[in-house]
Amino acid sequence: MGVLRVEELLSLPVLRGARVLAGHRGLDHEVTNVNVMEVPDIEAYVHPGEVLLTTLYPLRDDLAKVAELVRRLHAATLSALVVRVGRYVDHIPAAALDAADELGFPIIVVDTHIAFNDVISAVLAIVLADYGPEPGRAETIRERLTAVALTGGGLAEIARTLAGALDRHVAVVDAGGVTLGTGRPPTEPAGAAWSVTDPSWAFPITVAGTERGRLLVDGNTEPTLGQRRLIRQACFAAGMHIAQALASIELDRRMRVLLLEEAVTGSSIDHGQLTERSRLFGWDFTVPHAVVLARAARELSDTDVVRTAAAALPAGSLAWSRGIEAVAIVPPTGVDQIGGLAARADRWRAALASVARCDVHAAIGTIAGDADGLAASHHSARESLAIGEVTARPLVRHDELLLERILLSVDPTRLHELVSDQIGPLIEADRTGSGALCQTLETYLGIGNAAEAARLLYIHYNTMKHRMVRIVELLGVDLHDPRTRLSLAVALAARALTSSARSRS
Repeated sequence: MGVLRVEELLSLPVLRGARVLAGHRGLDHEVTNVNVMEVPDIEAYVHPGEVLLTTLYPLRDDLAKVAELVRRLHAATLSALVVRVGRYVDHIPAAALDAADELGFPIIVVDTHIAFNDVISAVLAIVLADYGPEPGRAETIRERLTAVALTGGGLAEIARTLAGALDRHVAVVDAGGVTLGTGRPPTEPAGAAWSVTDPSWAFPITVAGTERGRLLVDGNTEPTLGQRRLIRQACFAAGMHIAQALASIELDRRMRVLLLEEAVTGSSIDHGQLTERSRLFGWDFTVPHAVVLARAARELSDTDVVRTAAAALPAGSLAWSRGIEAVAIVPPTGVDQIGGLAARADRWRAALASVARCDVHAAIGTIAGDADGLAASHHSARESLAIGEVTARPLVRHDELLLERILLSVDPTRLHELVSDQIGPLIEADRTGSGALCQTLETYLGIGNAAEAARLLYIHYNTMKHRMVRIVELLGVDLHDPRTRLSLAVALAARALTSSARSRS
């Protein structure tokens, strides 16, 4: 009773239409459990006899690794691999099918309409029953625990059911010790108290090899073998409930990120769908928002991105990770919306740099008046971020980069001509080691005061005067002329953009 083999999976109603592509010799493998693949190194979280369900999402960009995955799963004595095709991958590589046939490791494919939760429930309905007979009403208790696991009755119901079966206090706590559900024995006198902080017996609740909580049982005597079987089943039921909750949370997170990506990248989703789906998630994009884009030299975890955004950005901001990039949709506040956002965005950038332990650049896009404007805000943030990176500015705002954007839109040949004509002699002098003349001129033009420029450059005032005389001699210009100062400033800005872009390419 309760034994399930791989070939019998195909007869389950929930897997109607499933097809065995390879590894037919392994269809008599026994199935002990079901697991779901969310990470590429899944073998660290699986157990012998399990059937692994996957969309191959972790390997979607390198399907050549699927054959290697098949060999690793076979080495870990799993029973089969069930792949849902159509969403992230549309086929199984031939090398993987050849490996499965060689090893006798079944590969089964199902269509996109198959829900993994339904498969898990159907398989567990059989597997959970395989605990052997127990005396009295234990069979009824077992069925009740199984029903709780499959219908999502909750951890409190599991605790109450087990407490009634054992006639003991029972509690379910998470990994941090927070109580998630309790049960009292039916024979407990009225008013009796029990603290979960000092239980007599504790049993781990694991999900994919990771302890996610504990099942606490009170009592002065050690649980009997029959009671331990029920406790084991209750732990398994609690683990399934937690696994389904985690899967639901992760699915919700991915759906949120997918919708946000569609909003900021201007995908084919129309205005009505975007507005409706945003409202379902509780987002109101009918008020102004701006996209803030950050980029680091190292990968940014989604947890760090969300946590730092919650601490640094205004309430109601939405943030997520793209690997080395982080994106936030932020509701600006105050009269000067972009200006008011700049300080908060810089705090977020600094927080990301702290957790990533590397430099992070960030850019603020244009204000989007509604959901349709988010794509333009994202585009302007990306354009600005590229300028910020090549000019070594940690935080930039799109509204302050008009000059740079105009310069980058000009024919590179014309820009080179401008730079050569206006400051060519200074560039040559700097190249031959005659002094940082371009930097000196840029600092002076930005301030208009030689003494203050000398202080910022950490040089003596006499050195500053000598450099300024040298600049005037080389260029043959009058630095008191406004048009001359403007031309030189534009040429210096063009040189910074073009030279930095060349060094990055």
